[in-house]
Amino acid sequence: MKRLLNIHEAPIILFTVLIGILFTIISPEFLQLDNAKLILDQNTSSAIVAIGMTMVILLGGIDLSVGSVLALTATSVGLFLSHGMSPWLASLLGVGIGILCGMFNGYFIAVLNIPDIIVTLASMYIFRGLAVGISGGTWMTNFPSGFQFFGQGQVLGISFPLIVTVLLIIGFIFLLKFTRFGRRIYAIGGNKAAAKLAGVSIPKTKFMVYVFSGMLVGIAAVIFASKVGSVQASTAGGNLSFEVMAAVLIGGGSIFGGTGTIAGTAVGILLMGIIKNGLVIAKVSPFWVDATTGFLIILAIAINTLQYVRQNKRKGGELI
Repeated sequence: MKRLLNIHEAPIILFTVLIGILFTIISPEFLQLDNAKLILDQNTSSAIVAIGMTMVILLGGIDLSVGSVLALTATSVGLFLSHGMSPWLASLLGVGIGILCGMFNGYFIAVLNIPDIIVTLASMYIFRGLAVGISGGTWMTNFPSGFQFFGQGQVLGISFPLIVTVLLIIGFIFLLKFTRFGRRIYAIGGNKAAAKLAGVSIPKTKFMVYVFSGMLVGIAAVIFASKVGSVQASTAGGNLSFEVMAAVLIGGGSIFGGTGTIAGTAVGILLMGIIKNGLVIAKVSPFWVDATTGFLIILAIAINTLQYVRQNKRKGGELI
């Protein structure tokens, strides 16, 4: 039992289970299999983007541009499809655009050493402006039937977006836990000076993290566009940055960097999805969804701050 409680994600998993039980008591419909599938399917795009945001926050960074990258990528895919391009090629080019956006952010942050909040705030407006410009401010609709598979298709009765999401989560958990690249991310976020002394290339690692983040947003954008069936450049992914950052923090990530896991972030996304779905089923005003999310963010940051202070005190005591 003690071993289970010592697992980093244990508190958020326990809290998620308790919230699920609460909504089941309020409304028995919540526990139905179809509703569980709906919760998972509705949050696939957010979960994919949150993987990249986890790595950014592990570095002690922030990325405000992911919503705009999603809008630009989804709009571009819509334009490619409208010109008769095959769904697979259009999707691959869309992911490529996401990677280019990540490279743009990574260059200014990692190579030119400009603070990430400034770069991503600027690129948030740049990418959104490009999306609106290339679309002419109109809705991108009438996607071909072959494109629907990416967001609505099934493989052996399982949602294709869910399969992609689970595979990406597993893949990046492995990347962070068992590769040199993953250890470098934790090292930089934990102690940048020590990581530099150990020979870690901080600019290269940062650059690659933002490239991976852009790639993941590109994949999420393809699924988003396919699932929704239309894209409005000015509004697509409007709150995405804050939602995925909230999931990382709720899942045990630290705003100071160096602490957090992709598994914890995935549970954070699940918790937010459960709360949104549960409030709707309980016929609570949707306005309370944002209020609840905000409260969870404050709670998560407060817990992170207390843990950070406690760890520093412990380290100070050991030095003495």
